Amino acid sequence: MTLDQWRDRLADYLAAEKRILQSQEYMIGNGGTARRNRRADLEQVRIGIRECREQIAQLQAAASGCPRTIRLRPY
Repeated sequence: MTLDQWRDRLADYLAAEKRILQSQEYMIGNGGTARRNRRADLEQVRIGIRECREQIAQLQAAASGCPRTIRLRPY
């Protein structure tokens, strides 16, 4: 995926998180015709947000030509 696609996906996840926080479950209609709708699991949405942010950071680092440095210390 491209950087723009990851950013769009992150925006979708953030919008979903906001809707979940406003109301996890809601009903449409009254009486016997009422339908109940439950939104996605908040923890799964937050995992998606984390994944998007990580991918965006990696793509931005790669685009800037600045490689990530990992330092290892022997015991």
